[in-house]
Amino acid sequence: MSVDYRPLTDDDLEQAVIVESTAFYNKPTPERLELLRKFFPPDWTVGAFIDGRLVADVRTIPMARRINASATHFGAIGPVACLSAYRRQGHVGRLLRLALERMREQGIPLSGLFTPHDALYARFGWERSEARKQYYLRPSDLRMRIKGALGSIEAVTADDWSRLDAIYRRYVGPRNGPLHRVEPWWRQNVLRHWEEATGGLGDNEAFVWKNANGQDEGYLSYYSRTMPRTGQFVPWEVVVRDFVSLSGDAYLGLWRHLLAHDIATRLAVHMPLDDPFADLVEDPRKVELPRAEGPMIRVVDLERALSRRPFVGSRPVSFTMRVTDPSASWNEGVWRIDAGEGQVQIERNNGDADVELSAGTLALLYTGFMRPDVAAGVGLLKVNRAEALEDMREVFAVTHPPYSNDWY
Repeated sequence: MSVDYRPLTDDDLEQAVIVESTAFYNKPTPERLELLRKFFPPDWTVGAFIDGRLVADVRTIPMARRINASATHFGAIGPVACLSAYRRQGHVGRLLRLALERMREQGIPLSGLFTPHDALYARFGWERSEARKQYYLRPSDLRMRIKGALGSIEAVTADDWSRLDAIYRRYVGPRNGPLHRVEPWWRQNVLRHWEEATGGLGDNEAFVWKNANGQDEGYLSYYSRTMPRTGQFVPWEVVVRDFVSLSGDAYLGLWRHLLAHDIATRLAVHMPLDDPFADLVEDPRKVELPRAEGPMIRVVDLERALSRRPFVGSRPVSFTMRVTDPSASWNEGVWRIDAGEGQVQIERNNGDADVELSAGTLALLYTGFMRPDVAAGVGLLKVNRAEALEDMREVFAVTHPPYSNDWY
């Protein structure tokens, strides 16, 4: 039996559709193959081949992620697929390590993925490092306490993606977590959704909110789907894919539009952790707030990731840290960090470490998801010099809590 781990070629794409569809209990369709050929170059995906047959694959989409008003190259992982007969045999682990090596070679210092299987990916250095607030509510049950200035709502189509992108760019500029978007991402990911019933893509509805002067200040993208029948009538859910506002009036106007969906049984909206919607309605107890999770993040290349991360701390700092990273050996060892005047400098060091941490802990500090003192307080960070905690807090300061509108 021969086993080979390598990037895919054009000749492997039909096998990739079969593996990825079967692994997630779907059916391979011509539309899936067409989308794969059109939008995903084969060498973005690495595969495990047994006797020439593809049995598992991992795809990395090269993107850019915002942090502290700047952008960092980012590898969005997904899907990670393996046929059931070949699971728990180490193939996915080998492919994840290969993906890490290739990202490093390509100058991509940061990676992320969405998954319900945290334990698997934590073994390879990914850690839950973003969060989001999820709202479930019945629109007819709620009224806003604050009205805001009047504006107007205008329906738009996928051909208006650049208009939405202009709003989005203004919104994400200073933030931490959002991804840069290109036209195919807008058309296929933001303004469309996957329909399980048909095995194809369906169009979203999209609306722009304009102020009294006719200026665009926000937008929505959403779709509706049926819920399991519990009575005589079929219940409907409205799922919001994107909610972006540039002003308080736009924020309130977009919510008024969503709450006008009186016949919907449920409205599902995800927002940043600091979003205050539930406190702005007359009856906040009618808003459900279930646990919601963002992506798992991984620092692929520590030296490049930190040196290109804008420093927004309040004073110059210096400390040393020892990183343990068995899946990316180039990150392991003791590093000296010096930061000031908007920049971070990093170099290897042969001395003792002020702090010690794993690759997973590094990820949640890097994004600002957890403060160093909190990580130390729960055993995720070993502190050998107490003063280093305050220095770390300065280095890993962020302008906004980490949050991304996107799924990948």
